[in-house]
Amino acid sequence: MASKTQGLILLAVSLLLLFTGCDKISAPTPVTDPDAPANYALVWADEFDQESQTPDSNNWGYDIGYGENGWGNDEWQQYTNSPQNVRVENGNLIITALWDSLSYPVPGKRDGSITSARINSKNKFSFKYGKVQARIKVPTDDGMWPAFWMLGKNFDSLGWPQCGEIDIMEVSPLLHGNDTAMSTMHWWDDITQAHIYEGSTKKMNAPLSNDYHIYEVEWDENRIVGKINDISYFVKVIDPATMDEFLKEFFLIFNVAVGGSLGGSPTANTRWPQSMYVDWVRVYQKEASLTPIETFGIFTDETPVDAGLLIGQNAEVYVWENTLSAGSIPPFEGDNVLSWATTGQGWFGGGIASNTPLDLSGFEAGNIKFRIKIPANVTFKIGINDAAGRESYVTFPANQTAFGLTRNGEWGQATIPVSQIKGNVDLEILSYEFIILEEQGVQCQFAIDDIYWDGGGAITSSVSFNALGYSTEDINAVISLHDSGAGNTSRNVSVSNGTDTIDLAIALNFAGTGSKTLNFGPTNQATSTIAITAGSTLTLSYTDSAGNIKTDTAAITGGGTTNTMGIFSETHTNPMLSYSQIINSADWSGNPAEPNEQSTAVSPVDGSYVLSVNFADIGMGWGGVAFNFGSGDISEYSTFVIHLDKTAMPALARFGIKFEDNSGGETEVNLASYTPVMNGNWARYEIPMSHFPAVNLAQVKFLGLWNPQNSSNAYLTGMLYFDNIYLIK
Repeated sequence: MASKTQGLILLAVSLLLLFTGCDKISAPTPVTDPDAPANYALVWADEFDQESQTPDSNNWGYDIGYGENGWGNDEWQQYTNSPQNVRVENGNLIITALWDSLSYPVPGKRDGSITSARINSKNKFSFKYGKVQARIKVPTDDGMWPAFWMLGKNFDSLGWPQCGEIDIMEVSPLLHGNDTAMSTMHWWDDITQAHIYEGSTKKMNAPLSNDYHIYEVEWDENRIVGKINDISYFVKVIDPATMDEFLKEFFLIFNVAVGGSLGGSPTANTRWPQSMYVDWVRVYQKEASLTPIETFGIFTDETPVDAGLLIGQNAEVYVWENTLSAGSIPPFEGDNVLSWATTGQGWFGGGIASNTPLDLSGFEAGNIKFRIKIPANVTFKIGINDAAGRESYVTFPANQTAFGLTRNGEWGQATIPVSQIKGNVDLEILSYEFIILEEQGVQCQFAIDDIYWDGGGAITSSVSFNALGYSTEDINAVISLHDSGAGNTSRNVSVSNGTDTIDLAIALNFAGTGSKTLNFGPTNQATSTIAITAGSTLTLSYTDSAGNIKTDTAAITGGGTTNTMGIFSETHTNPMLSYSQIINSADWSGNPAEPNEQSTAVSPVDGSYVLSVNFADIGMGWGGVAFNFGSGDISEYSTFVIHLDKTAMPALARFGIKFEDNSGGETEVNLASYTPVMNGNWARYEIPMSHFPAVNLAQVKFLGLWNPQNSSNAYLTGMLYFDNIYLIK
């Protein structure tokens, strides 16, 4: 139980955000020692002992291509998902850097001569705090840069380094030799507006490539410790004011880079191929942290809670600008109360703040409850605030009932749904867990008591198809399942076509997330196959761990010659809109954009190959490729469909799709205007043909794929992949 302070703390500070600064000075918060014995539980692992040579798709995805500026580090290699570069074999994950010596006389920088792999658990597994370990044998020849590291889960939305980076292991023979491990942290300091990094190295008595070693990070809300073979060699205390990145979830990454800032150049001494072997990777968390917290006390004596703040120990009570003084109203419950009287300042404010940022994100579906005794004619606000200074309030109008609080001047209870008070506040880094604010200058005496959050650990769940609908020409669908109360289990999802029903067993990871492929064909439970017919509807049904039923539906449309026309597709082939060539814009005096119609660098949406386009920039201002149809009649078709994989160009924000007819009529649309349906790394865009009004669709000459740009409209270089391009009637 969280108990209240024996003596109320009244300290003058400047009001948060509206009133800046803090006058409170106290001793530093003690930093716990993660090296001390702790009871850890294994929450996630990959032992790489499956029969398949492909890494488990429930755990791992791929980064593909050269990345922007060699993944920001001037790296040489092209990342692929080819079994030559990444596979599971003999109980190891093996990531191999290859030099194609038959096609290239010397290894080169981003010229296709070197391939490797980088896999990650993004959108599949992430965690906050604990111990992560991997047993790895690394390559250490000249030019090699192997790494085991983590990025913040919010990488896609915030970018780097704002998301934070934890390098558990890097080896740089260039900088430190082949016998030295590195552990480093990167972050963005909002105060200095600068990228900051800090790390350390550990020199061993033999090259790290001679044997396996266990690389590890232990991480809690106070600090991060880097280790090799249980030897601590890097310790960094987390300053929540400038390093709040490390108070949030991270995902895992393994890769072998070649060249770049830490790899240097391969030399005549470099032996090819070079492989990193990962025997296993495991994530542990303290057992206490795995127990769901359903109630959290802020200021309460008698209400049973699972955890909470202790005023004077891990939290304090603040009054802003001396706007309040001690009142005389007795407690609602227990021995202590926040009893205040206004001091005539024209407003008042105060609150309860934890000494270090607090994660109450598990209460997003819960409530904030409190008791208050305040005159009915006082309008006041209740709010919360995070470590980044974001705040949000709800209002209790004078003489009106709000959030269940009856305004009669006596003790009453209010219940505020967290979803209504949250606003843009980050619940993972709460600073003030309860604030009261009055801005009209009403003079009064009031009291607050029995403050707590409840409804934590609520089950969240969903089940969904990866598209709104499918054609009878489609061969499968991907079913995604999330159930926060069913982590590390296998759960059944029912699929019905209106006549037949089959069950899909979907394995969920620690976070309760998983997926499985549903095949289309004659119904067969053993092969996860169900029959589909034009005009029918598929329905998913799932009963989550709390007993709630979740559903999703997908419509089936007809295929064949009467419904679709293929452009670049291996399933929509009857008929096809034939093109004579795919034109590189360099042939039209634009930037080079080299197409490869038979690329196998990424897994295709359909068939066995994709269209890759390598965009370069020689200062011409524009670039792309164009399908040359000569003259084609697509006037009967209503929708254009294209699949795009931008993993090798993550900064892509804008991209043009243009149709042009034989008379010069043309219209270009931007994919930024459309919301795709995601299937793994593939984004499926559907564009109404009515969005190309200037084009005579009975005489189409070109389909252009133009000008990759970032959010600032700067031209981007690198690789984009396209597949399954077709038209729907």
